[in-house]
Amino acid sequence: MRPPVSQRRENAHARALATAAGILQNEGYSRLTMERVAAQSGVAKTTLYRRWPTKAALCVELYLDVAGRELKDPDTGDLASDLRHICNTVVHLQTKTIAGQAFLGLLAEAQIDPQASAAFLKHFAERRREITRRVLRRAIQRREIHAAADVDLIIDALGGTTTFRLLQKHAPLSRKFANDLVNLVLSGCRNPHLHPATVTR
Repeated sequence: MRPPVSQRRENAHARALATAAGILQNEGYSRLTMERVAAQSGVAKTTLYRRWPTKAALCVELYLDVAGRELKDPDTGDLASDLRHICNTVVHLQTKTIAGQAFLGLLAEAQIDPQASAAFLKHFAERRREITRRVLRRAIQRREIHAAADVDLIIDALGGTTTFRLLQKHAPLSRKFANDLVNLVLSGCRNPHLHPATVTR
């Protein structure tokens, strides 16, 4: 007896993701094509394109699938602890899982065809920021940080620094890096014994 249509769709979806992950892991983003995914997974190209119009869309789902299982809201009651947990998990995602390859592929796709990938990358960026934004808003409610704190700028500082190191590979992405980055963003590098410099515009 054949499985129901919904089950067959789920099976095809899982096979396609697993196949794409294998190609990314073993050969990199440049070798990932929808044609190869179709051929190796046994899922028809028309089915693939209905679900993922571009391979950027496929990589978005690959990243979010892994991140959804790995990255949880820690909610420890302490902002620094929450952010360290998030940053260390992101470092693990980028260096130890297929999410890192998917992310690098998305960045490459954005340079090659920004119009085709814009909508997917916007969705991807919003999903990536959800948990950190929630953590920072809770910290504002607890008065750990100022109510006027620029939440998106803090997220950019954390995520942007991690991405820069991932791309440049000039220094390791490690637990020490993640912890030091959180400390820097939360406390700044200003000498507490000196008066802050006056900023003019």
